Amino acid sequence: MRGDGLVALAAALRLARMGHCVELVSSDRRWRRDAAHPLAAELSPVLELPSAWRDLFAKSGRSMDAELTGCGVELVEAPGQEHTMADATLNLPTERAAQLAAIRQTYGQAAAIRWRDLLDEADEVWRARRTLGLERPLTSRPRLRGLPAILRARPTLSGAAGGLPPLLAAALTDLGPTAGGTAKGSGAWLLAADLAVIRVFGRWQLLGPEGPTDLQPLLDLLDARAARLGIAVVTEPTVRPDVAIDTEAVTSWHRVLEHRTPYRAPTCTRIVEPSAGQRLEGIQERIVHTPDGPVTTWRWTHGDQLVTLSHDHTHPLPDPTRGPALSTVRAWARRPPLAWAERHRIPTMTAGAASHGGPEPWAQLLTGALAAYRTHLALTGEDVSPTNRAVGADGRISAHRRGPTGARS
Repeated sequence: MRGDGLVALAAALRLARMGHCVELVSSDRRWRRDAAHPLAAELSPVLELPSAWRDLFAKSGRSMDAELTGCGVELVEAPGQEHTMADATLNLPTERAAQLAAIRQTYGQAAAIRWRDLLDEADEVWRARRTLGLERPLTSRPRLRGLPAILRARPTLSGAAGGLPPLLAAALTDLGPTAGGTAKGSGAWLLAADLAVIRVFGRWQLLGPEGPTDLQPLLDLLDARAARLGIAVVTEPTVRPDVAIDTEAVTSWHRVLEHRTPYRAPTCTRIVEPSAGQRLEGIQERIVHTPDGPVTTWRWTHGDQLVTLSHDHTHPLPDPTRGPALSTVRAWARRPPLAWAERHRIPTMTAGAASHGGPEPWAQLLTGALAAYRTHLALTGEDVSPTNRAVGADGRISAHRRGPTGARS
């Protein structure tokens, strides 16, 4: 296993729990607080799709809620987002009815109806997207003609922005930079699924004894679990593996990037300063939509400190490890599938933030899960993916339901 991020950690934990000997090759365990480039300093402190995190905890040991309770932290709802553009500001709640009420009050009934219709389409996009590299692996490059019609309905997000007030149009089209790593004004229509993820699963924050915190407590718990499961973390391989998972290889898609714009990651800054008596209720998220791109800022008070984290998409940085920018559905389809290939005579799977699941944190956890299931299947012939009805809540096949697929290869 090679990698420093969420995909590697998620896959390693599941495989170790399944009984495999896992060696994780990592130059900088970015999930640790003492890493050279810690993930928590860059990840959004607002948790989306918490079920992906809960499933990782459940399938690798003790439940997430129990682990958080043990360290005095709980998961609570986060406030809604504040969208700003020029002189316009809109506080957009998470829940559907509240969203529509806020839009109706600010822009009128016609705008609320148009946004309602867009949310309905986003739900359809999410139902289609979740089967393509999130709940089920894509083991070969998908053909555009074979994709669900809702994903081919519009070439880009901009095609769906008609009839919306400028601020709402920006909230939609700026999913391109924030979720797809594109330039402002471009973004694959499948990114509309992010609207549904927030609305259906909510937005959550970690709340500790001193107030809200970033995701480091979750990462600390998973790091401790990796140690308990006996996962060896090394800077160079010490043994020749039976199979390998590479979560950070760029060579697998370098030919694509020769002709495609790589993912444009935001410039991240984090400032910690005295709160001077200021006390914020929860993690405040503000998205400023500028002509050059969005700037997202999260602010919260933790004890006597004020923490500010900013993702500036007006000055993005190329990040080939996240694959090509998701400017169109065609660009998404060209991402590397979860397929085996011989590398140095070792069966190797490329699975990372550049996979079809996508670069969002929750998507990386799900990609790691799929990579672990496929690896276990290759090593044992046993299918322990959730699509196998014989698999229990602990991620293992019940003894009385084992058949030929349970035999060791």
